[in-house]
Amino acid sequence: MVDFTALRDARPSGLGPAADAYDELGRANAAHHEVIKEAVRWIVHGGNWTGSAAEAATKALERTDKRLDGSHTAMQGMGILLRDAADAFELAQAKLLEAVDEAAQAGFSVGPDGSVDCPPPTEADRHDPDYAALGAPRQARVNALAARIGGAVAEADAADQQIAALLDQLAQSARSGYGINRDAATTRLDSINDLGRKLTAAAWPPDDASPAQVHDWWRSLTPAEQQRLVKEHPELLGNRDGIPSAARDQANRIMLPRLLDAYRRKPSPLSAADQRKLDGFEAIRRRLAGELPDGGGPDSDPPLLLIGLGDQGQGRAVLSWGDPDTARHVSALVPGLDSTLAGAAGGDTTTALRIRQAAGEEATGTASMIWLGYDAPLWDGGSVLTKDRAVEGAAGYDRFLSGLRSTHQGDAPAHVTAIGHSYGSLLVGQAAQRPGGVPADDVVLVGSPGVGADHASQLSVGADHVYVGSAAADPVSHLPSRTDAAATGLAIGGSVVTSPFAAVTGHQVAPHGLWFGQDPASAEFGARRFKVDDGTPTDSHSNYFGKDGKGGDSLPNIGRIVGGHPDQITRVPGR
Repeated sequence: MVDFTALRDARPSGLGPAADAYDELGRANAAHHEVIKEAVRWIVHGGNWTGSAAEAATKALERTDKRLDGSHTAMQGMGILLRDAADAFELAQAKLLEAVDEAAQAGFSVGPDGSVDCPPPTEADRHDPDYAALGAPRQARVNALAARIGGAVAEADAADQQIAALLDQLAQSARSGYGINRDAATTRLDSINDLGRKLTAAAWPPDDASPAQVHDWWRSLTPAEQQRLVKEHPELLGNRDGIPSAARDQANRIMLPRLLDAYRRKPSPLSAADQRKLDGFEAIRRRLAGELPDGGGPDSDPPLLLIGLGDQGQGRAVLSWGDPDTARHVSALVPGLDSTLAGAAGGDTTTALRIRQAAGEEATGTASMIWLGYDAPLWDGGSVLTKDRAVEGAAGYDRFLSGLRSTHQGDAPAHVTAIGHSYGSLLVGQAAQRPGGVPADDVVLVGSPGVGADHASQLSVGADHVYVGSAAADPVSHLPSRTDAAATGLAIGGSVVTSPFAAVTGHQVAPHGLWFGQDPASAEFGARRFKVDDGTPTDSHSNYFGKDGKGGDSLPNIGRIVGGHPDQITRVPGR
């Protein structure tokens, strides 16, 4: 049984060399197995040996082959089990030691059984009214620390019992000879892998842990423990908000070839959705290899980090020029309609680089990223007509930025700018209206069809920190409201409109606002509108970030906001 003292003083890192020894033994066993199999092939087949003796020998050799295969599998399982044990005990120990350290810093004592106590009050304490007033909060903290210590011990004890039971089974199988049965060894390996997944889930922060709690847990681990987790469990780290960006980048670079391989192995022909994901993962690979325009390869300056990657929904990707954990200024651009993984790795990543460059002299201290952490509406469906995807994505965006807040290094927090383009502006606007608000200092909305708010003051950053760019010829930022679209005869089934774009006549904003609420570029909305080039109906929506040198003052203005100089933007009145 594991108790407080045993867990505190344990040296689980010693299990690593034992696991390495089993791995080495397994590799040697496999090599000898191959030599034996080759010799058997020559004896049975190469020498043209026939007859009853040959048949009996062949069956005996086949049994031996299965046993050798089983022994190799058993050794492989031992290595995996010992590493899983080391992970489980080290993670539980880290939680315990973190709580013990906090208790010591607070002046509490921790007993040999893991109990936590306050030091007895001095004579001066007894006469200090402030000391008495703090009694309940102090006791609550004592109880919380004791619960954390008890939880870590219970976690380690549960892992110890499960691992010990499986080791007993392995030992019994080895003594009986059943352990080298190939089928039995394979079944046992499955049990080991299942246990490893359970131990990992128990030792890591729960799914509902806040990014700050995740970061506290990460900091409680030693650098060696952190690196081992990155290498052995990249799928659990690459998208976990609260894990430092550099570690997420490492984990996602491990996962990228795995995802590529998984989708390449799928039966052909791929569905359209799977093909888009495969194309997207390949585009990300090419970007990180430096094979796409504007760089991003191993020697890229600034470095490009892959701090988000996944195949959930339509696919997920977050790429950042510069490390947001060390940058003074951080921007996170949310793209809109028809955004895909391939587009995120291609033009959207180039856009993020332009934003960083537009920050001017501040660029060296700026991290600029593209955030595709949601399913952007596609042209082949009606999802662009509702705010459902924006609402769902807003929660993830909020959590992502909260994670960056928790992992940022330095005495002063980073200056964070949330940028939304097109439908992405609706997502950013929804994030800024969630309880607690968006963890950003400034919000930039460009080419917006509305954000579901009547006034900029409804966004958590405050009206003075909401900036809007809207081209006169941009049809998306002139979409009529549902009421006005219905008045044109485009309503089908009440509120469902097949094409609000068809209702745009000229460039006059409808009197009831835009498709998703009040026009952010209007005087009534109350945001700070900056100057952009009017463009044409066919290109204006794509010009806000300086594509092909277009957009006029738009990109320089965005750069000034991101770089912390919003007072230098060129202003225009709301329409």
